Amino acid sequence: MTDSKQRIEAVLGPDGAIAKQLEHYELRPQQLDMARAVLDTLERERHLIVEAGTGTGKTLAYLIPALLSGKRVIVSTGSKALQEQLFHKDLPFLQSVWEEEFDAVLLKGRRNYLCKSRLDEMLFDPKFRAPNDSIHWPVVEAWATTTEHGDRAEIPGLPDDYSTWSDLSIGSEGCTGSKCKHYEACFVTKARRRAQEAKVVVVNHHLFLADLALRDTGFGEILPEADAIVFDEAHHLEELASEYFGKQASNWRVSELAGDIRKALKQEGMVDDDVDQATRLATAHGTSLFTLFAFGMHEGRYPLTSVLRGQQADKIAESHREFASALTDLERALRRCAGLGEISTKLAERAVSLKFDIDSLLRANDERYIYLLEVRDRGVYLQASPIDLAELMRSKLLEKHDALVFTSATLSTGGDFTFFKRRMGMSPVSRKDETMDAWEIDELLLGPVFDYATQSLIYVPRRLPVPNDPKYMDGFCQIVRYLVEITGGRAFILFTSWANMRLAHERLAPELEDELGLPVYIQGSRPKAELIDLFREAPESVLFATSSFWEGVDVPGDALQLVVIDKLPFSSPSDPLNRARMDLLESRGGNSFKDYSVPQAALALKQGFGRLIRKRDDTGVVAILDSRITRKRYGQTFLDTLPPAPVVFRATEVKHWWHAKFGAPEEKS
Repeated sequence: MTDSKQRIEAVLGPDGAIAKQLEHYELRPQQLDMARAVLDTLERERHLIVEAGTGTGKTLAYLIPALLSGKRVIVSTGSKALQEQLFHKDLPFLQSVWEEEFDAVLLKGRRNYLCKSRLDEMLFDPKFRAPNDSIHWPVVEAWATTTEHGDRAEIPGLPDDYSTWSDLSIGSEGCTGSKCKHYEACFVTKARRRAQEAKVVVVNHHLFLADLALRDTGFGEILPEADAIVFDEAHHLEELASEYFGKQASNWRVSELAGDIRKALKQEGMVDDDVDQATRLATAHGTSLFTLFAFGMHEGRYPLTSVLRGQQADKIAESHREFASALTDLERALRRCAGLGEISTKLAERAVSLKFDIDSLLRANDERYIYLLEVRDRGVYLQASPIDLAELMRSKLLEKHDALVFTSATLSTGGDFTFFKRRMGMSPVSRKDETMDAWEIDELLLGPVFDYATQSLIYVPRRLPVPNDPKYMDGFCQIVRYLVEITGGRAFILFTSWANMRLAHERLAPELEDELGLPVYIQGSRPKAELIDLFREAPESVLFATSSFWEGVDVPGDALQLVVIDKLPFSSPSDPLNRARMDLLESRGGNSFKDYSVPQAALALKQGFGRLIRKRDDTGVVAILDSRITRKRYGQTFLDTLPPAPVVFRATEVKHWWHAKFGAPEEKS
């Protein structure tokens, strides 16, 4: 046995430190295999892709090698929730079995930390963005006087949508840095200094990608240099990278600039009529411009170029000229405002940056980008998103770091990593793409930990009309009623659209509640976390939800034993960004449906399946109510991507399987 394997065995093996610490330690060969591969990757300074299914224990399988390697490692997670769990649960547990102390730091984006200057303003003159925000203020105020780290996640009971937090935190564009009187005591400053010394730095993908994009601008970095990086939930990287390697301007950016100017004047006790007037005009013209963009639009994403050539084109062009002129006047007024000192220069630069970005977005002339207009949550966003992220990820990530580990429960489709590697720049994206060689990278596709063959069943109805058939919803509701009655509730009914979710809920909820006596919940009626708690606590519940419940939701045990998925989760081909990426693939000789749409949907389906089996004693049914799986050639790809569970095609077979597992109703009584 090599030294590396011995070191892994000493911690994770059957007689290792963890086994001695835990009374009911369960040896998982997949976890050991992953830990050995990660340590080998770190020691040899290579790149590695690992798919580790639910139950593998992948967090420890990369944290232990990270510590054993002696290298400085950044761990980037797909969500703040996983980031918190890793730092507050997994790392303290490892410290309890480790022979020596190690330094680990949790690092988040600026907006997660309390700004002491903003706190001073709030304490002097408390004002709240929403009436209910004042209810939480006593708790926030008490926490602010005692907190060591200033992380809003520490505040008990603070809602995720607590809008006044925007006035208690500050972004990089508004921070005065070393000029601030609180700079040395600043929570962000202290967190970054701790990160410079730590062996393990825990971040999330948003922060990592923001840092990656910032390094190209010449304005410094957020994160310390590292010997290796581990990406957990790596399947999110491409989607999130689109946000950070483009440009964006929005009505919120206009209002935040205006708000920060007024705060700066107030903080200095100044009155400047020129700045005040210029701020008012810029805000008015900015509001007018973004209102024109949103005119007649429903929430959604649209090609910006179509809007610029549409009926509002002349009005938009004139409004843009007025706004650009107002931003120039605002910049000049700020630079003349000597009383604000360095702050005025920074605010003036923000006005220039906003003007530059909007000018660039409205020219929409870079073929490497797709230009978008998005309307959501009272926000109007102009965006330029890179169409091809493969080359960007290759040049900014793969070529800049010696050791990278990409891991997730959902990275392979049809038994290999081809799709993920193409999207991340690790291999050519099509036959005609001869400019890119395949990147040398190690791969590890771990077998399942759970016995899906006995714990689960997949049901696909052969005779159900396809989803675009007018009769589909009738058949869908009939099958759902039948399945829910078999399982006695305990069901997630997951949809690819809000419209279908609402329609099915409207038709099924009365039957399920009145006739079967089951508690029924629907996404949007309460906060997500509250809905999950209600579902866990109320036996035999049924929850109607959309794609945001397809991952990151953990309901182990008997509370969830049926997951119904309405149809294959293909991304909309009418979405401008998807359409642009599919067109690019076709232009390079690829098949956009086979090489992009199908694997993307197969990975999403695997995420939905993953809600069901979370532990070794979980049992249940996943029903995919889309008969295209049985009728189309690509259907096999979806089945090959899912865990190895038996597949049945008739609802009566589900009933027989269920009764064989749990007994028929008369047998139970």
